Amino acid sequence: MMQLRGLADWAARFLQDYSMKEPALWAKFVEVFRVQQDGTNQGWRGEFWGKMMRGASMICAYTQDPALYEILTDSVKDLMTAAEEDGRISSYTRETEFDSWDLWSRKYIMLASEYYLEICKDEALKEEIIRFISRCADYIIDHIGEGEGKKDITAASRSWYGINSSSILEPIVRLYKLTGEQKYLDFAAYIVNRGGAAHINIFELAYENQLYPYQYGVSKAYEMISCFEGLLEYYEVTGIEKYKTAVINFGRAVLESELSIIGCCGITHELFDHTKARQTVVQDEVMQETCVTVTWMKFAARLLALTGDSAFADSIEQSFYNAYLGAFNTENKDCPYAREKFLGKEKAPKLVRTFLPVDSYSPLTPGKRGVKIGGSQQLHDYSYYGCCACIAGAGVGVFLKEMITADQEGITIHFFEEGLAQLRWKDTNIYLQMETDYPTDGKIKLTIKTDRPTAFTLKVRNPAWSDAPSGYTTLHKEWKNETVELNFEMKLKAHFPEKWEKDTVYTKMKKGGGWHSASAEEVFHKEEEDHYIALTYGPLTLAADSRLGKPADSIFDFEPCGTLCQDLEIAKGVPCLLKMKFTDKKGASFYLVDYSSAGRDWETTIAAWLPTK
Repeated sequence: MMQLRGLADWAARFLQDYSMKEPALWAKFVEVFRVQQDGTNQGWRGEFWGKMMRGASMICAYTQDPALYEILTDSVKDLMTAAEEDGRISSYTRETEFDSWDLWSRKYIMLASEYYLEICKDEALKEEIIRFISRCADYIIDHIGEGEGKKDITAASRSWYGINSSSILEPIVRLYKLTGEQKYLDFAAYIVNRGGAAHINIFELAYENQLYPYQYGVSKAYEMISCFEGLLEYYEVTGIEKYKTAVINFGRAVLESELSIIGCCGITHELFDHTKARQTVVQDEVMQETCVTVTWMKFAARLLALTGDSAFADSIEQSFYNAYLGAFNTENKDCPYAREKFLGKEKAPKLVRTFLPVDSYSPLTPGKRGVKIGGSQQLHDYSYYGCCACIAGAGVGVFLKEMITADQEGITIHFFEEGLAQLRWKDTNIYLQMETDYPTDGKIKLTIKTDRPTAFTLKVRNPAWSDAPSGYTTLHKEWKNETVELNFEMKLKAHFPEKWEKDTVYTKMKKGGGWHSASAEEVFHKEEEDHYIALTYGPLTLAADSRLGKPADSIFDFEPCGTLCQDLEIAKGVPCLLKMKFTDKKGASFYLVDYSSAGRDWETTIAAWLPTK
């Protein structure tokens, strides 16, 4: 149990109150499986319910809100009534099934139902849900796999060489854990042996560790990460060390090649494209998708538990405080993209304005928020929704879940937030009070109380941005009523683009041969891509905001040092965390703010990478 008073608590309650506690929204998402209109445009409306339910279950586990629990329970029950007599549940008709995003959407039905089981208080309902998931899986196994009349899983989509369909591996293995039925483990083995993508075995490539993920030949970041989370589940039940190696290799390769200054992957909307080196390449389209941010955070949390490597915790923190929190739509802004898409191109008879709690894409070089809705689909009532708005809950959900963990040795603190946590460790209640203004201040006071004197190990992460040795500080002693004070010194740091000359990326979109994917394209470095600077202050990336004294797309001719300022509000509901005053070489003053607070009006140009020439 945790009672927090910081940004993670705020984010969880924002999503809970502004999307998850709306029964009408849940009802619309379930109706998708009765209307079954996705087959008409190879759509993905079927993912909305599952993405939202997974995150909502995680948030409910934290807030313990009884009204939210009741709403989620009612929606799960409603969903089960949408299944057909033979167990089939899909947003596609039978005539159009097992194509495009059908299996992807069914994955989320199963996966979210499994996440709901973790908070379900009704044992009879749990049994009913497991039967429901099993029937969903059985129908799929009857039609997908090896054998006469069955479709290969990598051919069950016309997108991204079937990598989206192969991501169903995760809920299939989780179902095996729930039931112990061999047929589910056998089907999981089939998916693993097919390699994730048609003609490309991404699992073997990760095991061999000769290429970065952007070089595999299939570049869709979100779907690929999802496949590797499934592979990790498969390793956990089989113990096959090869797959553990592949999973860790892949995770570390993403750290090395794809993470940007704000903690997301993909400058080419949501594609792996060597972001680490190419993040100052100016894009005509959007970049840095929220779905990728959240999916990476989830996978990094699994790798953190698997390896104990604090680099994955550092990455989650970077993603959370910058790309993730920056996506929150605190000003209830309306994206004009929906009107242009649904009333313009598709000639819909009407459009119902819909509040989306998060934005989909985040600019690195000068640009604006709110320019496009990722995964946008119009629903049967002429409202619309998007993938990033649905997945957002899982981001803060995993951050809260991993903040303080326990194992046989003791307690580990990965992330820092003002508040109280109560843990049961072996036969002892442990109360951990955290006093801090993190992430704007590195001072942290920990008060540890126990029911009785108890010896255990306390581990506290040393953030990568600090001067402390990387990893964890470890204290082993007998605890009763103790105080530990930490002071990670916040420093302003300058960052510059990595050097590169040319590269091959798979971002040039093509359609043909039944596939919608990307072909190889040779790209070349341009000198102007070197003329940028980025600044961080502790875990926070700073950003220019054109409202604060200097246009974000102008030239920043200054020395990278600044003066900390306080209390400037640029967003309703959430003040900016900090602002810093700088002076250019002509003596003119301007401010930079934390990236998450910049451009929340969706009209202002912002930049994390500041032009310097």
